[in-house]
Amino acid sequence: MAIKNLTDIKLHLFMCNGGACCNLGAQEATDIIRNTIKKLGFFDAVHTTKTFCNGRCNQAPIVIEIPKGNWYKNISPQYAEEFATRLVNNKPIPNKHKLYTYGNASINYETLESNTNQKTS
Repeated sequence: MAIKNLTDIKLHLFMCNGGACCNLGAQEATDIIRNTIKKLGFFDAVHTTKTFCNGRCNQAPIVIEIPKGNWYKNISPQYAEEFATRLVNNKPIPNKHKLYTYGNASINYETLESNTNQKTS
């Protein structure tokens, strides 16, 4: 495994690959996000980490952005490339994919309709 120069890291993505997230395509979304970051030339500035369950199975797949403290939901394989492109180019993520930001008083509990009928365990 290559060792990254941590002093170049500007963004760290924690991508859930727990059971519910994987049932909804998290592994494929993770691969797409990583490939998009490389393709766009941000490999040195963005670090990605696969995690296990982040406790938000009803909004799966989940991605957490550090240092901003943003939690994103429903990051499906179909949306993963656009998501990664928006993040690295500092473009807004649509509200339907925002779950929570550290320090906020509320959580966006709404789920995308496509996830409401899918198994989450």
